[in-house]
Amino acid sequence: MHVYHDWADRICHRIIWPRYHFAVRYNWGPYCTFGYVYPYYLRKYIFVSLGGYWPIDCSYVRYYWYGCHPYLWYGYYPVAREVQGDTYNYYTYNYYGDYDGTSQPTQAVNGIEPVDHTTFADVREKLAQQGAEPNQPTLADSYFEEAVQAFEQGVYDVAAEEFAEAMELAPDDMVLPFAYSQALLANGQYAEAAEVLRNALAGISLEEKGVFYPRGLYADEETLLQQIEELTEKATLESDNLDLQLLLGYQLLGIGEVDKALGPLRRAMEDVKNAPAAKVLIELAEEIQAGSVETDND
Repeated sequence: MHVYHDWADRICHRIIWPRYHFAVRYNWGPYCTFGYVYPYYLRKYIFVSLGGYWPIDCSYVRYYWYGCHPYLWYGYYPVAREVQGDTYNYYTYNYYGDYDGTSQPTQAVNGIEPVDHTTFADVREKLAQQGAEPNQPTLADSYFEEAVQAFEQGVYDVAAEEFAEAMELAPDDMVLPFAYSQALLANGQYAEAAEVLRNALAGISLEEKGVFYPRGLYADEETLLQQIEELTEKATLESDNLDLQLLLGYQLLGIGEVDKALGPLRRAMEDVKNAPAAKVLIELAEEIQAGSVETDND
């Protein structure tokens, strides 16, 4: 049974099966796009797309397990369910159940029928190339799974090693480096985290690629905020360390502190090594600001 809030904030229930998917409409400033969601596979949302972009040809199962949502996302907010384990409980967006292979009707909640997302005929046409189920799990997916679990348990050195292994096996994956950089930062390896972040942002086109922030790696938001506070203190004490300024600007941008992010990023622009990456993030921050102003005006 899949439980979610629809665009009108109504709670909806639906029996799902592996091939069941529906279209999600999301906005970013003046832009609008669509994407498919396969709720059968989804365990948790790890990544935030700061530019509202997700590669449509990305069929790695790891991103169906641990997907991405845009910076501003309207119309679909899944409700996590608790799973009781032998040693600890965790929350998942995966709603596995016994399915006999036959179609199940959508169920009403409190007399309200859920929105039937499958009626978006024009959207289905636009998303034809996105409609495939995920590929079979690979060794890179296994490393990614282990890295996510290690990160949630606070074993950041192991998480970094597992993400690095996954990157070795999937060198064309444009999303993995952002998770790897975050694991290094969480482990206090700031110089290494900055280097990975620079490489991830090298040659980025905001329209064709994307900037991702793995906010959902953390089991709780307080841990993330504490790490950003520690980074802020270190960047203040070592103001000439422009690697720290780049990392701080990216972290603040990732949690939505766009105005605060611009200061450190402009400082990072003073360093030839960090300037290209900082320039990408500054342009993204300015686009987010412009989009927010336009949305407010609307």
